[in-house]
Amino acid sequence: MNISKDDQAILEQALHSALTNSTDYNEIDMYEQLLKKFSAVEVENKQLDGFRYDYDDSSST
Repeated sequence: MNISKDDQAILEQALHSALTNSTDYNEIDMYEQLLKKFSAVEVENKQLDGFRYDYDDSSST
């Protein structure tokens, strides 16, 4: 499922709002799990940004 960054931000805000307004522990746990999935997707996307860094100091200048 492809979600734009704007849609993801809206969904995360809605989940945070639901977390603060809920008193049901099962709901809170479910919301927290979804937020963790969103943050895992962000980390995965950052790793696929296409940048490569070469820290090899053996090159001559």
